[in-house]
Amino acid sequence: MCIFANESLVEIINKTPKIMKKTLILAFAVTILTTFNVKYLQAQTKDDAIVAFNAALELSKTDMATAVIKMQDVVKMCTTVGSEADTLKMKATSVLPIFQYNVGNNLLRDKKYDLATAAFEKSHKMAVEYSEANIKEKSEDILVKLYANQGNELIKVSKYDDALAAFDKTIQLDPGYSKAYYAKGQIYKKKADNAKMQENMDLAIAAATKTNDTVTIQAAKNMVGASLNSEGIAAYNKKSYSDAVTKLNSALTYDFKTKDMYYVLALSNNNLKKYDEAIEAANAGLAMEDQTSVKMARFYCEIAKAYEGKNDIGNACSNYKKSAYGSFVTFANGKKKELKCQ
Repeated sequence: MCIFANESLVEIINKTPKIMKKTLILAFAVTILTTFNVKYLQAQTKDDAIVAFNAALELSKTDMATAVIKMQDVVKMCTTVGSEADTLKMKATSVLPIFQYNVGNNLLRDKKYDLATAAFEKSHKMAVEYSEANIKEKSEDILVKLYANQGNELIKVSKYDDALAAFDKTIQLDPGYSKAYYAKGQIYKKKADNAKMQENMDLAIAAATKTNDTVTIQAAKNMVGASLNSEGIAAYNKKSYSDAVTKLNSALTYDFKTKDMYYVLALSNNNLKKYDEAIEAANAGLAMEDQTSVKMARFYCEIAKAYEGKNDIGNACSNYKKSAYGSFVTFANGKKKELKCQ
């Protein structure tokens, strides 16, 4: 269909097939409205923007959330007016992050944590956009705590992947937040991913060391140490003695020490014919053990085995005698007879 420039709108529509009439009418309507809006914006003046700015300030006393919207309108008006409204625009953009930050504070006060989080995310974004360093820092400080709290709540309901995402947001804002790494380590432990658990606990220890957070340091070390200890004992039970020694020695680097761990370490080293290491481990466990003959017998037995392996019969006999108590009596007496101990 050809449309001639001198045809009226009515003539054009009347010549148009019925199916296309609605589309044409809608297109003309949009054009008219767009033209009207552009002319309306162009008609706005600096004085109009000032009035709107003052109105937004007044509104902020009673309705901060709406005041944010109105102040955003002021920024748009100033942009439309042009350079003569630049100073006013600067004022508007300087208060916008503050207004939005206060929206977050109001929601936080009412314990509406999810809404508060969204509000502070907006204030942070505005602060970055408008170079308001103070509000940026304040928003980050609160978001770090809100994300961490969100992560902890998600752990309680076993939503581990969502919790990890929340703690990642915390770390993105504050890479030195040791408790976030610690929480991630706990999650990976629950997910049976010991490698990532240890990785995050190491990061927690490093971050906590910088702030002298001894509580987090010790908690992280205990978790890694206990995990490595369990892995070491499991390896020993499978007769993977070398792996057991590696795991248990690694546990020691995290200041994790138990008499039972030293005992398994002594057993493993003796099986590997690492006799000096076996004696060292047994003596360390012996120092932690209850000082009764029956309790100490197991350690003296491993010390005796190590000396026997070193062909030091004198020390072997001496320690077999000390181990001849409780469940070790029969074995120790047999060894004393075998070695012809005096």
